[in-house]
Amino acid sequence: MHCPDCPRFDPEGRACRDGKVNPHRWGEAVDVANLLGLRAICVFNDHRERLVRARGRPLPGVDPHNIR
Repeated sequence: MHCPDCPRFDPEGRACRDGKVNPHRWGEAVDVANLLGLRAICVFNDHRERLVRARGRPLPGVDPHNIR
């Protein structure tokens, strides 16, 4: 979604009312998520769900019940 089309966009301030970012490319989305966290990315962003799924996968060879 383009920010100006979003109901949360403030046209006067030309920014998101929630303070979210909307990266256009996958690499930018990964960088934003690594630096600011997933919550900084707009829920309407095209890459956000892919990032959520990628971060929710367990690491290969790691038993999630045996983490100390």
